[in-house]
Amino acid sequence: KSPRMPCNVLVQAKMAARRAGCAVQRTLSQCSAASPVRRDRPRCCSGPLFLLAVHRYMKDPGVGLHFPQAVASSEWLYDATLSDGHCRLRATLHPGLNALVEGNRLRCGCELRNVTFCPGAEEAHPGHLVLDLELNEEAGAAAGLAAFSGVDVEALPWFGSDPDGPPKVAPLRARRCCYLPLWNIQDYCGELWRARPPSPPADSDSEETVRDLQPVCLRELRRSFFSRSRRRQSHSQRPLTVRVLRKSRLLHFGKTDRACECPYQAVLEVADSSDRAAVVLWNSLCLDWYRGVEPGTVLSIHSYRVKESYGSRSGSAREQDIEISLNSRNPSAELAVVPESAVLPQWNLPSVPFHFLSREELPSCPQGHTCDFIGLVTFAGRPERLRVRGQGEEQLKQYRWLQLEDGTGGQPVAVKLFATSQPEEQAGIHPLSVLVCTSVQLMKTSSVHYLTSTRYTQVYCTGQHQRRPYRRLPPVRRFIQWLKTVDEDAVARRAVIGGFFSFPPLAASMDQYLQERSGDPGLVSAAELQREAGRLLYRERRCFAIQGTVVSVTHSDCDNTVSAAPGCDPADEQLSWSSSSAPLSPCSSLGCPWSPRNSGSVRLGGSGRRAQKRLFVGERSRSELPRKRLVLPPPSPRWSGLHTDADADSGVGFSLWEATMEFLEKDDGDEEGEEEDGVGASCGAAPPTASPGREWAGPWLGRARAARETLPRRYSHARREVQALALGLQPETLQRSLPDSKLDTFSTAAGYSGHYTVTLRDLSRSLVVQAVFLPSCPGDWHCPPLPQAHSNSWLAVLAHGGFSPGSPPPAPCEYECGGVGCCHGQ
Repeated sequence: KSPRMPCNVLVQAKMAARRAGCAVQRTLSQCSAASPVRRDRPRCCSGPLFLLAVHRYMKDPGVGLHFPQAVASSEWLYDATLSDGHCRLRATLHPGLNALVEGNRLRCGCELRNVTFCPGAEEAHPGHLVLDLELNEEAGAAAGLAAFSGVDVEALPWFGSDPDGPPKVAPLRARRCCYLPLWNIQDYCGELWRARPPSPPADSDSEETVRDLQPVCLRELRRSFFSRSRRRQSHSQRPLTVRVLRKSRLLHFGKTDRACECPYQAVLEVADSSDRAAVVLWNSLCLDWYRGVEPGTVLSIHSYRVKESYGSRSGSAREQDIEISLNSRNPSAELAVVPESAVLPQWNLPSVPFHFLSREELPSCPQGHTCDFIGLVTFAGRPERLRVRGQGEEQLKQYRWLQLEDGTGGQPVAVKLFATSQPEEQAGIHPLSVLVCTSVQLMKTSSVHYLTSTRYTQVYCTGQHQRRPYRRLPPVRRFIQWLKTVDEDAVARRAVIGGFFSFPPLAASMDQYLQERSGDPGLVSAAELQREAGRLLYRERRCFAIQGTVVSVTHSDCDNTVSAAPGCDPADEQLSWSSSSAPLSPCSSLGCPWSPRNSGSVRLGGSGRRAQKRLFVGERSRSELPRKRLVLPPPSPRWSGLHTDADADSGVGFSLWEATMEFLEKDDGDEEGEEEDGVGASCGAAPPTASPGREWAGPWLGRARAARETLPRRYSHARREVQALALGLQPETLQRSLPDSKLDTFSTAAGYSGHYTVTLRDLSRSLVVQAVFLPSCPGDWHCPPLPQAHSNSWLAVLAHGGFSPGSPPPAPCEYECGGVGCCHGQ
């Protein structure tokens, strides 16, 4: 017999033993072995399964064949990777379960029970379907981290996969080329997006081709297109050699009723010696070229199509213009990157333009002015999502607030940064880094001004300034000279990351608020507030204004952690994982954002409060689980220190002087700490149970204490990767997940002195709202000073959003009350 037989027998024995203990194998193998009549019958896996990954994609026209009862329920589908510790399984979640994902209740690390599977019966969609499941909410969100501690997740076999290799990571129930990011649609996601442009074929010499063919200029191309012969000239054979000046963020134009596998578009603003134009990348060309092309790149373009620009067709442009359309077919466009050494002088290609402004120059600029800005990041806010209505539909856009200092103007500049064409660079922005933002727009209100990103905004952080053409500009050199004089220790002490940040400040009066509101509802009733709060999704931020009566005001003087109920550990607080039988209600606050980690909170009336206490007691045992992390694939240099549980931050490795070295001229041919506090620190007491608010038997909205991410944290340079993940949006894979309590290992910012909890009852006495109020204090560095002085009375503090800058803040005991008074909450 063959000598390989003993090895095969051993492998088969191991596989049989693994199947015997594998819940997925026992459940789904019965489906494959059943008769054709019973093969499609749903099967229930009662054993614990853990969610390892969840991915999102858009439906296509054929989704009605799989989900005829849920065609109009949602435009998204989610594929989940499940495991019982023995093997992995990819399955599609039924659209009826989408709300669990969109509210961040069903996230990586969850323990699932009684999962009902329906096996895939079609060859085109072989993946299984999850019809129903039960969340083991008592186990908490970190159950998967504890269960897979020390397990190499990537080494687990795939159920039902080809022995020759793992299954293709692609959407299971729709013909889409790749997955979308979990929380926005403006970024790219997945390995299909090439980091470098495709190399030219081995038998072609792109440089010689560029030298032999005389390129056509944009002015001549425009003139010939708008002439009488433009129909014959729409497809030009002459090459086009241009320099990329600006690059737009990615546009996903997919529709559920359109069968487009790669619905992406990107715009490159290009120029040659004669004129400017827009080059539009369509569909699969975005996968190959979008990431590898940046401002300053020289492109040689063949087989393109000339069209009238979108602005000309829609009437938004003042003059007629053209656009260069590039697609993978009809005709198949050919692109090549021309190295700088091959750029001929007679082409006279323009350089990338810059227009830097300083902080002191911004007030004199008009509203909507576009400029570039360089500054030192002193505050980086948490990522949030904003519901935007446009082109007849709603979408959630991701953004975060930054504060930059450049040594002029006295105050930092606030930057509202939405998605750009550089999601990796944007995720790496942290305090104490030198940041360059290009093509940002100036926004002005009645009292303040700030900058916001545009379609063409680019960001360059510390470590990315080498060989950038802006290094020699006078405004940049002046900033570098100021940066050399900055006291590093003083800047490090006031560097803040995360936490609630409201900007611009809300109006001090209701009339002014109703006049200045943009996109937010006006004065709402209790029923409208409940309905709108029920629509809030994970990390979505909205503002509501209600009129009510102050029932009670309490102050939480928390030094390092969030408030906790008496007798419980703050590290174990998991309000989103509730064993209460009462329904979950989304958490909203008056003028405060949606709770970032927790998509729902228990109604604190009747049995809900008792169930919440039992939940805290049950969570205590899990705080003693070992902190050993998953065995991960080889990490990239950027995430090399991601899973280090260091308890101290010595500040080693941070130097503003080293940051300035990137802006120095090179001779290599270039032409151009402190100890963290423990998790179980003591903190202020929760609102008293005997207060008038606790005697309320009706519906509640909000939470009695601030969420972890609501509190500003002191920046830790030594643990910046861990801190960024702890404050960021929920990741798509278990390997990138962290326990919620990880955020408690970072101390709160020095300017944070506690927060208030205001309990309001609406005038119709049908709803009680608990709102967390973080007043702006004169010593709080990351919050701008209030524009107006006031009397520091309780109503004045609520109306202005903080204490008066002209006088010291009063003691918290002066505001704690249980009385009744009328006020407007925003």
